[in-house]
Amino acid sequence: MDLFSQAEHDELAQAILLTPDAGFAAEVAQSAKRLLADMPRSDIIRAALENRGALIEVIDLDEACVISNHIAPEHLELSVQNPQQWLPKIKHAGAIFLGRHTSESLGDYCAGPNHVLPTSGTARFSSPLGVYDFQKRSSLIQVSAEGADTLGDIAIVLALGEGLHAHAQSALLRKKPSKS
Repeated sequence: MDLFSQAEHDELAQAILLTPDAGFAAEVAQSAKRLLADMPRSDIIRAALENRGALIEVIDLDEACVISNHIAPEHLELSVQNPQQWLPKIKHAGAIFLGRHTSESLGDYCAGPNHVLPTSGTARFSSPLGVYDFQKRSSLIQVSAEGADTLGDIAIVLALGEGLHAHAQSALLRKKPSKS
C-alpha cells in the first residue's frame, strides 16, 4: 500500500522499493497484482508503477542508501528495524519516515510539517517548504582584523581570478601592512 499511496498521486509519480530480500520483493509484486484492481485510482497507480515504479534488489542496506541518495526521493520510508542507524547515510530526501509504523500518508496529513516536498530528485539541492520560505532573512558577517588579514588573501586571489579588481583592492586595504 505504501507504493500505491505514492503512485496514486499521478501517472508520473515514482514508487520504488529497495530491498536486499528477493523473496520480499516477490511478495510485494504479488500483493500489488492482487490488490490493484480494488483501488479506486487503479489506472493512475498502474501507469505510475509501469512507467516509473521499480522493485530493486540491493546487496544490502548500505547499497540501498547509496541508490536512495542518487534518486533523492520526495518521500523516503525507512521501513526497517532501527531506522535511526541509517540516517547518517541518507543525504537527499524530502521527508524521511522512520520505522514500520510511519507511513507516508501520516506525514502528508497529520504528522509532518507539510506536504510540499521537493520532487523529481530536487531533494539533492532543495528542502521541504518551511517557515524560512515565508521569512526574509539576512546573513550577518563580522570579521576581526586578524580574520580580514587571513581571509583577505583568499578573497584577493578569487576576485582577481574573476577580474574584479575593486573587490581585490577592498580586501587588500583591510590587510595588515607587511613588515618587510
